[in-house]
Amino acid sequence: MGAAVEQMIRERAYELWERAGRPNGRSDEFWFAARAEFERKEGTGERKLGVPVRRRGEVRCESAADWGKRGRDPSL
Repeated sequence: MGAAVEQMIRERAYELWERAGRPNGRSDEFWFAARAEFERKEGTGERKLGVPVRRRGEVRCESAADWGKRGRDPSL
């Protein structure tokens, strides 16, 4: 994986972590969610990373890995 790709994944993981309310001890979860998102985008030819993430008050019992399963439907 190139340095530019790793940097994009790192920045996206940080964004996901912040939007989830900065939970402690879950850095790997956000890294893998961002990486999976990147790999999915690469497979479809999309260039921009981005998945809707609920703010702290809106979060149900789910992990960062579940975010990728939701797709882009903000009602889920």
